[in-house]
Amino acid sequence: MKKFYLILICLVATLSTSFAQSGSIKGRVMDKETGEALIGASVIIKGTSQGVTTNVNGDFLMQNVAAGKQTIEISYIGYEKYETTLTVLAGRIMRLPTLKLDPQAMGLKEVQVLASFQDEKRQQPTPISTISALDIKEKMGAQEFPEMLKSTPGVFVSTGGGAFGGSSVRIRGFGSENTAVLINGIPVNDMESGRVFWSNWGGMNDVTRNQQVQRGLGASKLAVSSIGGTINIITKPTEFRKGVRVSYAMSNRSWKHRAMVSASTGLMKGDWAVTVLGSTRQGEGFREGTSADSWAYFLSAYKGFGKNHQLVFTAFGAPQVTEGGRSATLETYQTVGDERYNPAWGFRDGKRFSSARNRYHKPKFMLNHYWDISPKTTLSTSVYYSFGRGGGTSINRTADVGNPVPFNITQGADASTYQVDWAGLIAQNQAVTPTNIITGNDNTLVRGRLSQYMIQESRNDHNWLGALTTLNSHITENLSITTGLDYRWYRGFHYQTVNDLLGGDFWLDRERFNDRPDNNLLRPNFLAKEGDRIGYDYTGTVGWLGAFAQAEYSLGNLDLFVTGTVVQSQFQRNGKFLHEEFIDSSLGKSELHQFTNYTVKAGANYKITGRHNVFFNSGMFTRAPFFRDAYVDARVSNTIRGGLNNEEILSLEAGYGYRSPTFAANLNVYQTYWQNRTLTMGTFASYVNPATGEFVDDFVTVRMAGVGALHRGIEFDFLWQMLPALTLKGMASIGDWRWMGNAKATIFTDPGLQIINDNQTVYNDRLKVGGSAQSVAALNLNYRSPKYWYAGISYNFYDNMYADYNPVEKTNPEPYFNQVERLNNAYTFDIYGGKSFKLKKGLILQVKFNVNNLFDNRFVIDSNQRTASFSDPNPSPFVQYYFGRTFFISTVLQIR
Repeated sequence: MKKFYLILICLVATLSTSFAQSGSIKGRVMDKETGEALIGASVIIKGTSQGVTTNVNGDFLMQNVAAGKQTIEISYIGYEKYETTLTVLAGRIMRLPTLKLDPQAMGLKEVQVLASFQDEKRQQPTPISTISALDIKEKMGAQEFPEMLKSTPGVFVSTGGGAFGGSSVRIRGFGSENTAVLINGIPVNDMESGRVFWSNWGGMNDVTRNQQVQRGLGASKLAVSSIGGTINIITKPTEFRKGVRVSYAMSNRSWKHRAMVSASTGLMKGDWAVTVLGSTRQGEGFREGTSADSWAYFLSAYKGFGKNHQLVFTAFGAPQVTEGGRSATLETYQTVGDERYNPAWGFRDGKRFSSARNRYHKPKFMLNHYWDISPKTTLSTSVYYSFGRGGGTSINRTADVGNPVPFNITQGADASTYQVDWAGLIAQNQAVTPTNIITGNDNTLVRGRLSQYMIQESRNDHNWLGALTTLNSHITENLSITTGLDYRWYRGFHYQTVNDLLGGDFWLDRERFNDRPDNNLLRPNFLAKEGDRIGYDYTGTVGWLGAFAQAEYSLGNLDLFVTGTVVQSQFQRNGKFLHEEFIDSSLGKSELHQFTNYTVKAGANYKITGRHNVFFNSGMFTRAPFFRDAYVDARVSNTIRGGLNNEEILSLEAGYGYRSPTFAANLNVYQTYWQNRTLTMGTFASYVNPATGEFVDDFVTVRMAGVGALHRGIEFDFLWQMLPALTLKGMASIGDWRWMGNAKATIFTDPGLQIINDNQTVYNDRLKVGGSAQSVAALNLNYRSPKYWYAGISYNFYDNMYADYNPVEKTNPEPYFNQVERLNNAYTFDIYGGKSFKLKKGLILQVKFNVNNLFDNRFVIDSNQRTASFSDPNPSPFVQYYFGRTFFISTVLQIR
């Protein structure tokens, strides 16, 4: 018996000694993008067979781990492996911070090579903000895609007409035509005007992995001349994990209902994988008379060819029919008493009917090849194709009838006049006495009623083909060189058609409001029926070939880059109609206009310590004028006025950054000087008709040359990890954006038929640039609970907002020093939250909500100055209001 006790005592002593020499490791494993717990993830001590798996909460506890330095390896199907090293103390439980794994996806690497601004090994000397997939998931709600950028320094987002797809974004005061927008590194700016129409990408938030914003010139890997900055949207790649995701949402914003489903095959035999997504948005919007019938689809297919070659095919599009909003004057909104007012609609046959109906489909197809030539050299090539079909409707009328769209309602007006009287328009057309009309080259006699009102559709179709190839070579550990070619070919098809005769028999195709001259002498006195082309018909062809090279060099704590591009571009108009007033220039091809432009950029980033850095960059480039600004009126003529000159831009920027484990901040200043810009604006004005000597209130076109602008400002942003689950983000930016120097303008009657003034001075020197808030600030407080729920609140502040000036109002030197109207400052609060539920193995339910503009603060977000006329000497400006309080509720079921 004594012997037994002796053995037991020795055994206990041995075990005690063993335990005294070991400890435990405790932690949690989560999805980096979604914040979801990863169930069944493998956690092992590297180099041993000792390991555990995570439970339903993503937690693990590994016991009896030998004391000393240990490397932990975490792996999970569909995710990149993760390693971390720690020192285990004997007899202690070592708690690791939450371990976040990156989803593994085929095709992501090559997309990032083409698209990403940031080199992981170097810190670029340029301000970059990234909107992560987790931010998009939590904060997007029913907002438009550009609105996710509203808390980014230097960025201002307008909700436009208050309808689906109507948002716009400006960076440092520059509109979309001066901001490059890329999807997976592929340009999407319209090649004729430079603009981005976000309505064409109405479902992009469903398929976005992350979004990067590079402010200023920066070091982007593309031959683009972006003045304000570059926005790059990186879509979700082909998923490595197989699974299905289904969601349904309700909102009162731009639509009422949204349904979405996505599925991934995972990696299959033959090294194939496919991911698909489809969604739809339906119902009325927040602003009255607006609605959405929108669909979106996305396909990503991956094929691997050994270790060195990958092919990824991506296709996406958003076919949609939307009813939008028209602008109204400030006095109109005050008279009606509702900021949601929309003058574009009324009732027809007892149903709501809008004059502003837009339908469009602009799919994009991309084939990307990625080739690892050697461990230090890679070649990425993308070929893409896009076609767009669609247009928007509006009311046209003859000269002897009034405007049926009540955009300018004055005090005392009857409420019955607030909307379009469709029944009255139809009755007026049907009351027209049938007449005999001689039409066509064969003098055919036709009898019928000529519509005084009708609905026309303005079509803007296009075909677009492009290729982008990028060669990246790490010459040494410190030197990397990227070179590439950027080719684009674009053809736009622009014409009008008769959409609805509103009870009449024909529409006489004469210039504006059915007056003379004839729009097309190839078919004089043309009596158009529904579907016939009227007004104008032309194509615009734009070609582009760019070459670029970028060198990045690291020398200790110093990172340098220099970029150069050369672009050869050209454009040409081809008219299909023979306009009576432009007999020599309307029909056939114009001269081929060619331009050569360059860009030179350089910058440096110096890491003072591991926590402090400073940077400086500068750049200068020239840019060709856009197709849309080149012609007197591209709708009817090949005529160029005032010559075509390259624009010149010089930009300087400097900044400071700080990083610590719990706090990060950036401070930067910038200045961009823009010379020799050409601007074309349209507005109503009073003038003396050069042909008749009569006083007229009508639409005119103002083409200004030699316009200058100076944009400068300071930007600050920070991130503070207050607690492991509590984060505070903030930013503030103050800008001073002004037009510089007075411009010379040519003023034409619409559509450029007669010159009213060929050398008019526009006194716009020092005027504030309108269209965006020059001072903005934002705060976001976010809490992510270990119990799989999150909540947050965001605050946005806008100040120094100015109206867009009207050039006709600035032709008189007397009010030269009068500044444009300054709008009231404004703020919004947004709240959001959500929770995930584990139903059973492989089945997860997510519920989330968003309330935007919590306190229903309705304010003017955009204003356009109107011209005083003989009939209205003190006109009320056109304005747009920000959305009032809107909500979004969503449920997501994830099956793995």
